[in-house]
Amino acid sequence: MPKNNDEIFSLRNLAMDRDQARQNLKRDTRKTRERLKPSNLVAEAKSKTVDRVRRAGSGAISGIRAKPALTATVAATATLIAMRKPIAKLIASRKISEPDSTEE
Repeated sequence: MPKNNDEIFSLRNLAMDRDQARQNLKRDTRKTRERLKPSNLVAEAKSKTVDRVRRAGSGAISGIRAKPALTATVAATATLIAMRKPIAKLIASRKISEPDSTEE
């Protein structure tokens, strides 16, 4: 048993702190369980992805506006690289035409 009032108040404060910590832990556990539900995780991931895509898109648009000639060159090169097989097939399938009479 506590011998004086200081010990009683100290124990009472300790019990109140312990109860408050317990309540905080229960509240945090509930919040964590709610946040870790699969539907909430998917929604959070979708939200973050949308934000990142928007930022990347706005950065790309800023770059395009800053250097349009470079952007056009890169786009043309990328198109040629992507279309190299169809272009090669088209060229290979062309029949060599006979020279016109005007070329002679």
